[in-house]
Amino acid sequence: MTTKKAITGMIIAAAMLFSGSNSAQAVVAAPGESTSGETKVQVKVPEFIILHYYSDLTLNFAAPTQAIDEGDKSWDDVAWSTGTYDGEISLSDVKGVNSEDNVLVNLNNLWAVRGFSNNGNAKIKINNTTAEMVNNENKKSVITMGDLKVTSNGKSDSEIEVPLNGISKARATKGGVSMTLDFSKTTTSGMHKGGVYKITAETI
Repeated sequence: MTTKKAITGMIIAAAMLFSGSNSAQAVVAAPGESTSGETKVQVKVPEFIILHYYSDLTLNFAAPTQAIDEGDKSWDDVAWSTGTYDGEISLSDVKGVNSEDNVLVNLNNLWAVRGFSNNGNAKIKINNTTAEMVNNENKKSVITMGDLKVTSNGKSDSEIEVPLNGISKARATKGGVSMTLDFSKTTTSGMHKGGVYKITAETI
């Protein structure tokens, strides 16, 4: 190869090096010198939400069987023949047992949410899909769920707004459920099944 051809090849190679597109930049440093280049990075985060929940829930109530001393009772002028006397027992309240048919139950840490939304928050809603739970053996013995609410950090309602706190499980917002159980139609012991509630998490 002649000297003229060698010089021509070097000129063509240099022209190819510096005539590339603007998106790729070449930087040449002389020996003993340094150089650097900056790259802009951007990330678009999608709007999404992750709901953690229990698909099956069993409430095993304690059995508060006990004997309650209602005090003293006496009758005057009891007949020497057959007679009927009404004791009018007072039925004192028992610790741990409601006096009425409705029992309020607060269940903590039944759901959690995490993710991203436009304002960083989400709506959590609860619906009473199937209110009645029926005894396995006696279909006339029924427990009814009512007044269902989602709870979290002092908030309690059928619909609440909570922070998502990002994607980390460690920072997920946790919450519970409160409900009233109506025992007015409950006549037998044993498992009562069929109740269903639905929790919905929605980005906002």
